Amino acid sequence: MGSRQRRTRRRQAGFTLIELLVAIAIIGILIALLVPAVQSAREAARRMQCTNNLKQIGIALHNYHDAHNTLPFGCGPDDDGGVSSVGSLDARRYSAHSQLLPYLDQAPVYNLIDFDVATFAPFVNAGMDEPQINETGATTAINGQAAATSLGVFLCPSDPDYIEILWGHNNYRACNGSSWSGRDGNGMFGQVSSVSFGNVRDGLSMTAMFSERCKGRWNDAIHDHLADLYDIRGVWTEDTFRDECASLTPQTAQAYTHEIDSGQNWLEGNMNWTRYNHLLPPNHLSCKNGITWDGVAMAATSRHPAGVNLLLGDGSVRFISDQIDQQTWRDLGTIAGGETIGEF
Repeated sequence: MGSRQRRTRRRQAGFTLIELLVAIAIIGILIALLVPAVQSAREAARRMQCTNNLKQIGIALHNYHDAHNTLPFGCGPDDDGGVSSVGSLDARRYSAHSQLLPYLDQAPVYNLIDFDVATFAPFVNAGMDEPQINETGATTAINGQAAATSLGVFLCPSDPDYIEILWGHNNYRACNGSSWSGRDGNGMFGQVSSVSFGNVRDGLSMTAMFSERCKGRWNDAIHDHLADLYDIRGVWTEDTFRDECASLTPQTAQAYTHEIDSGQNWLEGNMNWTRYNHLLPPNHLSCKNGITWDGVAMAATSRHPAGVNLLLGDGSVRFISDQIDQQTWRDLGTIAGGETIGEF
């Protein structure tokens, strides 16, 4: 074969500029199609892990009930009257989470907690109102070592963590019921409640135990309607309070002050840290009436697209759409409302 023929074949074997550009464009299109699929697969895996976390909590709750013939309370006692205070060292506002630790293979953490003192003694408050606590709390608070322990079973992998305080943070909330009460509630985990499965007359498969809520952004300049708690203080009835909060949008809510510390610890039974209710549907923004404990709409929220995971009393976990019928959602929050619940 002559040298001219070899040169001709080499030239024919290469790419022209147009062919190269076409190949690059095709690769770009394939990548653009692949990235959403990869992101969707990752979110599916994260949602599955979130589901598994709730299932573990469900098993722990059933084991706790087997041992004590009752469920843990959602929040321990305090010395507040009808009007909320900043708290005191006489309070014992422990969460359901703290009582479940031995049933979640966390007995060493549980054994570090002194339930005979206030949750964060010698500090009254756990958050940014006590600047020193973030510097020394892990060693100077009696329960500091336990409270600073981050527990994966309490964290949803779909929710980024922006909270800067040192405590172990929390995504999973005990259901206080469907009323606006921040105390008694009408669900499985009120304040100083003692609910057994026999009290759940609506049926365990039709009653919520835990759901999820996004953690706060820890930044006043950012409004995050899935995590913030807006203060619409005033003189309300439950119906007018619910209607006012339900009417707010992420834009109109910005006229009110907002709390940014959602889920900042798992130790205390604060409504903004470890409990939620069914007053408003999933992924709606949340409100409180700062004047009194009677006035909280703490919605279940998540970073999963279009819904939240819900742990039911029978231990099953269902993914609930944002579009669930609102009355059905409220009915799921009560233990003995006598409602007939259809498909959800």
